[in-house]
Amino acid sequence: MANVTVAPRERATPVEDPAIPEARSLRTGKILDAKRLISAFPYDAAIRLRECLKLAAFAGQPRLSCPICGVTLFLASSMHKNFYLRHRSEDGSCPAVTRTGLSEADIRAMKYRGAQESGAHLRIKELLVRSLEADPRFRDVVVEKTWHASEGTKGLRRPDVAARINELRLAFEVQLSTTFLDVVLGRKIFYREQGAALVWILPGFDPNYRRMTTDDILFGNNSNVLVVDEATVAASVAAGRFILRVWHRQPKIKGDRVVDDWIERLVGWDELKIDVDRQTICALDFEASEAACYAELREARERQRVEAEAAHRGSIARIEEELRGEVFEWALTAPENINPVEHEKRWEALNYALVPFCYHLEGPSCRILVPMRMVWVIETARTGVPVGFGHRNVLEVAHHLLHQHPELIIGFGHLLRAYGNFHLLEELDKTGKWKSKIRSYRALMRSDPRFKLAEDEDRLFGFLSNELCRKPPTEKTPD
Repeated sequence: MANVTVAPRERATPVEDPAIPEARSLRTGKILDAKRLISAFPYDAAIRLRECLKLAAFAGQPRLSCPICGVTLFLASSMHKNFYLRHRSEDGSCPAVTRTGLSEADIRAMKYRGAQESGAHLRIKELLVRSLEADPRFRDVVVEKTWHASEGTKGLRRPDVAARINELRLAFEVQLSTTFLDVVLGRKIFYREQGAALVWILPGFDPNYRRMTTDDILFGNNSNVLVVDEATVAASVAAGRFILRVWHRQPKIKGDRVVDDWIERLVGWDELKIDVDRQTICALDFEASEAACYAELREARERQRVEAEAAHRGSIARIEEELRGEVFEWALTAPENINPVEHEKRWEALNYALVPFCYHLEGPSCRILVPMRMVWVIETARTGVPVGFGHRNVLEVAHHLLHQHPELIIGFGHLLRAYGNFHLLEELDKTGKWKSKIRSYRALMRSDPRFKLAEDEDRLFGFLSNELCRKPPTEKTPD
């Protein structure tokens, strides 16, 4: 059967008809749909999940269990790289029987008997030893020597090749696509407890033709794989230092998403990043690079959002400014040029154009004088001379508004201050009558509804005056 290779960022695919359709989360107690759980992960994350579930079980803190029999569940994969849940052990006691004949241990033993000391395996070990011996920094290079656990820990291992560089002990294992995940994880745990680094060596790698066992190594090693072959041995001998061929995923931003390139390069041992705690040996910290790409993408999206919002606000502001100008032009039309019917129709059209911005006046069209009067008040305050009102000066306009249109007098005062013309009231008030009158009205102006605009009129007045008719936040009420 042809090998099935899945792109790292593709969604993990569950088997169509899983024998174990549900799992219980031992952290939350919730029952999880197996197919939905699996398909929630990208393929590379599903591979890491396999490792996570195994490690958690090894540590005595399993994450998933069978809701029927309570046995710990792991994530397994078919030959087609479709995922499913399987029991930690299959003794036939659970109604949800995993569809397999032999145990994992049986299968592993059969495969190991035929592959562990194959010619290919021996050849890669020989190339590895030659590469290490070419670099004088590596000491105590030995083949197939039993490695006993240090005091306080249990177990032993026999790595294919062992060596030491400075104070770091290294255990090299040659992977020929026959290593089960629990073997990989068991060795990781053992060597981490010894303070040593486990180095998986492959005889070759093709990103478009990957077995599941290769994926376990790849994604468990931060998306890096290390290769030793004839060419790397020649490079090591020529350079006098240990050279490996490294394949790794290189994340990059393409459009609005993160994608990967596969990078192949020769790398010296001293260029690798070694993390004993995580048991990773990497030429590129893929996870950090990927996180940086996503951070950059988030920043770019935020910039685009801010720029789009600013452009939208700018567009709205331009439309509002044009509409404001049209209202002013309409309201300031000279009386001799006004056709009453056309003038009213024009206001109806302008008022309709204000609807999307919520600045329109509600009610009958006979309120046509309301926007006209607002424009006159604004222009009078801006220019310092009466506009639209048949009065001689600003003070007379103020008296008129106080008695005839009290709803506009407060806004008129704020506009005069905003345009720097409030002093005209004091200069024109020779007798002090205005100052005395406004003082007597002050309490009434705070409470009497006559001095307040209707809600729709207040919105329109604010729009036409660019909110200058409002009291500034820090402004105190003058005497």
